[in-house]
Amino acid sequence: GCLVKVLYCRRPGRLLWVIHHLAVDGVSWRILLEDFQRAYAGQALPARTASFQQWARRLETYARSEEVMAGLDYWEGLWENAPAALPADFPGGSNLVASADSVSVELEEDETEALLKDVPPVYRTHVNDVLLAALGEALAGWTGSDSVVMDLEGHGREEIADDLDLSRTVGWFTALFPVRLEIPRGGGPGELLKAVKEQLRAVPNRGLGYGLLRYLGDEEARSRLASQPAPEVVFNYLGQFDEALAQLPAGYRPAREPRGPERSPAARRSHSIEVNGGIAGGRLRVQWTYSRALHSRETVQRVGWSFVDALRRIIEHCRAPEAGGVTPSDFPLAGLDQRGLDRLLSKIR
Repeated sequence: GCLVKVLYCRRPGRLLWVIHHLAVDGVSWRILLEDFQRAYAGQALPARTASFQQWARRLETYARSEEVMAGLDYWEGLWENAPAALPADFPGGSNLVASADSVSVELEEDETEALLKDVPPVYRTHVNDVLLAALGEALAGWTGSDSVVMDLEGHGREEIADDLDLSRTVGWFTALFPVRLEIPRGGGPGELLKAVKEQLRAVPNRGLGYGLLRYLGDEEARSRLASQPAPEVVFNYLGQFDEALAQLPAGYRPAREPRGPERSPAARRSHSIEVNGGIAGGRLRVQWTYSRALHSRETVQRVGWSFVDALRRIIEHCRAPEAGGVTPSDFPLAGLDQRGLDRLLSKIR
């Protein structure tokens, strides 16, 4: 997201920029850029879709629906037999913006291409599934626990009503919700991918329901979720910057000027470790942001490269001719677990 509001006139060949503060997400920027280009060329703007206000009001109703309320036990159960905390190199250290530092890890171009094109079809996964599988394995190796709980960021533009079109709605829709991953031991990359894929498919309402219950639910729901611990890690896959840049209208390019600090150095950070990844210049680059008062740079680098090593093992496995398989979420009406599905497929073969 970015903090900027741009007002423009609709006279052909003229574009008036007035800077003010407004929070918008990455999808909104694509909408705004298209509008800027059309307005500058003197073209009519596309028809508007639902307003952000309409979305907000509909969320209040949706938060009390049976569909969302049914997920309360799931969200509350994420912390049952709570996973181990992240080991701190400097116990009791502060977690302020002033102490934040980052390390970056990356894949080679051919590995990134395989991640995007070769890996997903093998087990019918998304890139996000693969990245979370590798991240879960790296964090499990760091903590020594088979269970990992982290916050996951999503686009938040979920379909909650047939008459609510958000395709050209500008606003900040990002959803933030906790995810618990049970990491199988000794099963290899294929078992890891299938396990993580199924756990992610089991998240109610694609994660949107957590925030609705936590902040818009009834008093009991808000109270139950407010008492839960906060995850120490947050993950966000930002997608393919190369594609986004290629779609910029003529005459537009990313600004080279520094944008300056976004938060006060005295502010507390929400998570101990922030993991943000994206693809730029044909490479997957993942930035690990941490507090120097909690963790050493060497520790974060080690965990970051263990994440890359896990990705490389997955890529190598998925390139093998014997790799592949389906999972119960591929056949939601069958009512089979993984063991039953494997048994059925073996009979068919």
